[in-house]
Amino acid sequence: MSLGTTHCMQVIVSGMFVMVIMLSHSSKDNHLMKGDAFYQSCDNEQALKEYQLAYNDSPSDYNALLRIVRIHNDIGRIQLRTGSESEKHYQLAVVYADSLQRYYPDSAAAHFWLALAKGSLIPFVGVHEKIAIGKEVKQQLQETLQRDSTFSYAYVLKAIFEREGSKLSWFEKGIVRIVFGEDLSGSLQASEQYLQKALQYDTTNSFAYYELYWTYKAMEDTADARSALQHILKMPPRNMREQNQQEDAQQQLQVFMNNNQTD
Repeated sequence: MSLGTTHCMQVIVSGMFVMVIMLSHSSKDNHLMKGDAFYQSCDNEQALKEYQLAYNDSPSDYNALLRIVRIHNDIGRIQLRTGSESEKHYQLAVVYADSLQRYYPDSAAAHFWLALAKGSLIPFVGVHEKIAIGKEVKQQLQETLQRDSTFSYAYVLKAIFEREGSKLSWFEKGIVRIVFGEDLSGSLQASEQYLQKALQYDTTNSFAYYELYWTYKAMEDTADARSALQHILKMPPRNMREQNQQEDAQQQLQVFMNNNQTD
């Protein structure tokens, strides 16, 4: 049994105490609390059911919208490896994120979740759509940081786009400049800097360490890549997405160990 699985089982016990205080709250709040308990115990399917009920009770509620966007995005990310429903969940995340931003245009989180939801669709579309989505994600992240310059997760997304942009060929970069009249390429050094800034604002951001691993790997910096993985393993996962990140970190560290033994 992994550390992540053990932690999620422990959260189930603590989640029982949530039931005690729910009687004094509205139906929408009760569903949100139950959903949070399921989410923290790594039961995304039950969390989704509760968040959907909360949304049905109050379709314009900030917390209901934020949570239903997050859970669809999390499930989509996890199912990239285990099923064929990933794109559907990402598309639903975009629908709810659009509503979140429409109702709460001054919220940094609303712009961030729209950026993340739309960016998650990039693997499922053609080249021109990828470029168009990339431009919109860039704009939404700018809106996020204008409202909250300490929004850690926004820097993680900027880092991912810098890293992926660094992989573009000269031909692809030319297409971007012709179509949009701007340079959307990136660099690994900028990716590292954004991730370090994300961790500066939130030292518990395991997503930042996870992406830092991939950036250091692309830079062929084995020592720092291994260090990023080790940081992930020190952090108890708070949900299934973080649990999966930890499992990936364990697998990648095993690869490092196997390579060292081979050398």
